[in-house]
Amino acid sequence: MSLNTKEIVSELFGNCLQMNDENTEVLVTLDYGPRIVSIHTNNGRELIYQAPDAAIGRPHGHKMRITFEKSTNGIYCDHAPVRYSPMTEGVRFVQSVTEPAQMEVIMDVCLTENGSLTVEHSIINRSKDPVKVSIYTETPFTRDGFVVIPQGNAASSERPGKIMTLWDGCSWSDERLFIGDRYVMVRSLDEAGKPRLKIGVNDTDGIVGFIGSKGCLIKQYTHNRNALYPFYNCSAFATENNGWLSIQMTSPFYLVEPEEAARHTEIWHPCEAADSAVFHDEESVRVFLEQYMQGK
Repeated sequence: MSLNTKEIVSELFGNCLQMNDENTEVLVTLDYGPRIVSIHTNNGRELIYQAPDAAIGRPHGHKMRITFEKSTNGIYCDHAPVRYSPMTEGVRFVQSVTEPAQMEVIMDVCLTENGSLTVEHSIINRSKDPVKVSIYTETPFTRDGFVVIPQGNAASSERPGKIMTLWDGCSWSDERLFIGDRYVMVRSLDEAGKPRLKIGVNDTDGIVGFIGSKGCLIKQYTHNRNALYPFYNCSAFATENNGWLSIQMTSPFYLVEPEEAARHTEIWHPCEAADSAVFHDEESVRVFLEQYMQGK
């Protein structure tokens, strides 16, 4: 595999590093972040939602934050310039110590021969004290599709297997939300002014997906049944933000000693649009996901 990199200036994102091989082109911010703000596959379709992020005044993109055990608010790791260095099959992006968390933030982005990406998120504790933290990521998508998360399952019949959390102000009867026997799905509707919808799941399968009319992105990660996760032990989340969708994922809580690190790794599979997978139709979604993953 031949990996090419070059610095470019984007009108929307400022200084960025462009990474590409024969299958995929990825754009990562350098003025702030690191954020993955663009993924193009061979078909030329953009998979990442790029409108302005009102919360912090910058365009959207895949980003990470740090969540502390005793706080419900995360610290976004977006405020300083990013330096980078080449790796064997990718690039390492580093943001200097994040205040007030005293964490160094690292995102390793590697491209694979089959067109997939490995995105490893790391934090290094640069403070003098141990901290208990979780790494939380978010990837935004357009409204032209839906997010799907498998429901959890228990290790034995003696314990409950499915955990779902719904954020305050959301409704189980929301038309944007479908809860089946196997999957949770979230979509956008044309109606403007709806409040944010956010639901979390203990995704023991370690897979989430955005299934869109212009392209799909399936993510894999490891869910640790024996670990404690934030937000009532959920590891994957689907959100509808009144016009755009997002997938959030979180690592377990880690006790990170000074100068030690914690990591959260995701494998991304960009793929063609799946007309056969339909919102509300669990069987069509199951067939699509299983057939695609078998090919991997």
